[in-house]
Amino acid sequence: MVATILLFLFIGQVLSFYFIILLYTKLSKLKDVEKSQSRLKDEMDNAIGVYLAEMRDENDRLIKELTMMNKKYEKEENVNDGKEHKDYIKTTFNMPRNMVAKAYQNSPNSTVAATTTENEPAADKEKTNSTTASLTVEQQIQELYRNGKDIEEIAKLMQKGKTEIELLLKFQH
Repeated sequence: MVATILLFLFIGQVLSFYFIILLYTKLSKLKDVEKSQSRLKDEMDNAIGVYLAEMRDENDRLIKELTMMNKKYEKEENVNDGKEHKDYIKTTFNMPRNMVAKAYQNSPNSTVAATTTENEPAADKEKTNSTTASLTVEQQIQELYRNGKDIEEIAKLMQKGKTEIELLLKFQH
């Protein structure tokens, strides 16, 4: 009788050790997943921070370029009337996209974009314009990347930030 009770206690103790080990392994796996999720969150925070910093720098550069264009316009027109000047400022910041693209190409950091778009043959430009018109921005970026363009060229062609292009290519499905 005592032997059977001891046998049951021994079996119960072995089973409890087995379950403790099983719970410990599950807990360690959960901690590993938590660490990897924390690392991914930190990487995403850093990537978004870099993206926002680059976007702020590009916006500052664009505003500076538009201000320079505004000053150049003032010198050409010699407008003394404040009302016309205010109207010009309103239209400067509500310019069509091609004017903003010209201002962006005039900036010193965009010499690559100006040379690449000027060196492309006209047939290639028409071909890419007709094919990219029906695609979304993400699809256009992916297509340009598959065609061998590097991220900086794609950013200049699409008038987007390099980090934005990198993020779109990184998170493509």
